[in-house]
Order: sequence, then C-alpha cells, then structure tokens
Amino acid sequence: MIQFPAINRASLWYFLVVLTAVSFTWSERLSSVGVILLIAHWLLDSNLMNKISSFWSRLATSRLQLITILLWSFFLLHVLGLLWSQQMVEGWQSIEVKLTFMILPVLFSTENYLDAKKTATIFLIFSISCCLSFFYALGYSYVHYHGKGWSVVTQRMNISEGIMHPGYYSNYFAYALVWCVFELTSNKKTGVYMRSILTVLILILVTALLFLISKTAILYVACFIAFMVWLSTARFRQLFLRTVVFVVSIGIIGVITTQIPNIRNRIIETFHDSSQLNKDVPLANSTGSRLAAWHNEWTLIKENWLTGYGTGEANMTLKNKLINDGYIRLAEENMHTHNQVFHTWLELGILGVLLMFSILVVCSLIFSRHHNRLAWWLLPLILLNILTDDMLEVQAGAVFFAFFLTLFIYQKREDRLSYS
Repeated sequence: MIQFPAINRASLWYFLVVLTAVSFTWSERLSSVGVILLIAHWLLDSNLMNKISSFWSRLATSRLQLITILLWSFFLLHVLGLLWSQQMVEGWQSIEVKLTFMILPVLFSTENYLDAKKTATIFLIFSISCCLSFFYALGYSYVHYHGKGWSVVTQRMNISEGIMHPGYYSNYFAYALVWCVFELTSNKKTGVYMRSILTVLILILVTALLFLISKTAILYVACFIAFMVWLSTARFRQLFLRTVVFVVSIGIIGVITTQIPNIRNRIIETFHDSSQLNKDVPLANSTGSRLAAWHNEWTLIKENWLTGYGTGEANMTLKNKLINDGYIRLAEENMHTHNQVFHTWLELGILGVLLMFSILVVCSLIFSRHHNRLAWWLLPLILLNILTDDMLEVQAGAVFFAFFLTLFIYQKREDRLSYS
C-alpha cells in the first residue's frame, strides 16, 4: 500500500496565505480562491471541535474580544440591513464581498503560524508579485495599443485594463512600497544582495505608482514620506530645530515631486475638474463627478441619517437623486457613491459608520501597543480609500484590507515583525 507523507499544517497554511497575498496583484476575483482554500484547510483538521471550543473560550478572555465583536457586528449589520432594503440582489452582493469580516477572524485567531521571518517573506513575495504584475500590465497595454503610440500605451487606464481599475491596483503597490522602505531602513543586518533587491523593488514600485497615478495612493505615499522624514530628523534634539528641518525638507521634496510630469498633470487636472461643476459633468471627470455625488449623498443622508435605506440601496438611491436633480449624464453612466463613509451611512445609518470607524480606532490602538508599524500603516491606506471611494463594496478592497488586518490582529505577539 502506498503511504503518503503527512501534510504539515503550518507549511500548508503558510503556502495558502502567500498564495492569497499574491492573488490580489493579478485579479480582483482571484483572492476568493485563496480564502476558500484557507477555509477548507481550517475545516479539514482532526482537532476541529477542539479548535472551535478553544476559540469561544479564548474569545471570552482575550484582549482581542472587542475587535472581533466589532468586525462581526459590521458584517451582521449588513445582513440585518436587508430587512428594510428593496435592492436584494445588490444587498446580497455587498454581503458576499464582506464575508471575510466574519470568516477571517475565526480562521486566523484559531490557527495563525505567522512569525517575523514569514511576515518578511510574505511581503517580499507580495512586492515581487506586484512588480511582475506591473510588467504584465505594461505588456498587455503594449499589445493592445502600440499602434496608437507610446502615450496611449502608458495611459493609466490602458495599463491597468488587463488587471483591474488603477485606483484599486495602486493600493497594492503603495503598501508593498511601505514594507520595502521599512525593511531597507530597519536596523536589521541586511546583506548587500537583499538591499539591492529591495532597492530595485522600490524603484519599480515607485515607477508603477507614477504610471497608475492614483490620487489616493499618491496622497498615502506622501503621508508616508512625511513620516519617514520626521523619523530622520530625530537626531535634532531641540523640537523647534527638528520642526524647522522637517518643514524645510518637506517643502523641498514637495517642490521636486510636483515637477514630475505625471504628478503635476494630475494636480492640474484635479483643480481643473473641480471647477467644472455643472449638471452635465461626466463620470470621466473623477473630481467633479465625486463632488456632485457627495453633495447629493449628503442630502440623502440628512433625510434618513439614523437607519439608512437598507443594504444594497446606496447606489440606486443616489441614481434616483441624480436624476431628480438633473445630473442625467452621471445617472446614465451609473455613477456610484465613491465614498465608503457615505455609502455605509446611506445603507446602514449612523451605527454602520460608527462601527466602521471603531474598527479603525481599535486596530490603531492594537498595532500601536504592539509597535507594529507595518500593520499600522495599513490603516491610513484604508482611511484614505473609504473617504474617496466605496472600497469595501469591491473585492479588490474589502478582501485585501480584511485579509491583512486580521492576519496582523491575530498574529501571536511574540512572533510579530516590528520596525519600531
């Protein structure tokens, strides 16, 4: 009889986590496969019943009880919101996207083999995958648009066409960049070979961000640069002198970066688009269309701020309001809320918004207490995205953020990777 070698659960779990992390950079939907495999891995355990019972006993005494309840409550409130919703199809789609807020806390709190070394390896592979994905995206654009000239090939929407929307896509490059910079500037003994790899990765990631030129991602990177500059001024012990050096350094960096054509053009475009506010504003005007949508969303929120209109109702309610207010073109182009805060408020009322921000605040406290800078810097990325887009309504946003948040939250404290 053939005997198969015993499968090491920890190694298989680690492989599936890496697989899921890599999948984000290649397809908006592919991460579902990784999550499903993680669920199957969790269920196919001879100690399943003991694992379930230990989860409940651990939850009752753990300091992570609050964040687990908040994550579950945010998901369950969406289920409850179906009771007063007329858009059941859209409602169930919203719930499906947010299933990870319910499932991953159970998976990662009961079985989490991530240590500092594995965390670094995961992010190295994730960063390399981002770069390879970008090369594929460039190749895809070249194959489809090379006949129209290089300027068309390098257009942000054409580059990302083969993967996903550049706004979603840029988030992965921005977060990978944060890890690479932390790893390169850390006090760890990193060899010349590894430092060379990190430097190359940083150059490719920055190049990708400049081509994709997402305003949200660029703003996030700008915040991170300011943070790193502030850390670099720690040698100045006098607060006043340190502040002066910091402000001057930021000013110089700001002047230099705004001379980069892609960034300068994006800034000019933003100011131009924001001045083109009329009833015929097109969806292609990303700033003007958002301002029009946000104005109408806030009007709707004030009419039903307490309970909202129900799960799945936000975009249809907005569309009807746009039509009534004369924004026919935006309505015909299926303009959506482009703001997760307003989206959640429209659907679930004020309680949904409070839960969403409570999750961010509690995560910030957990990561700060554990001196986990890498995990903490996921939070500004989430915050900027929910303020400028309805990122928790798409798999590229909701699953990505829930995956890394819960992976960090339920990691054993002694095994955490720290860049403090």
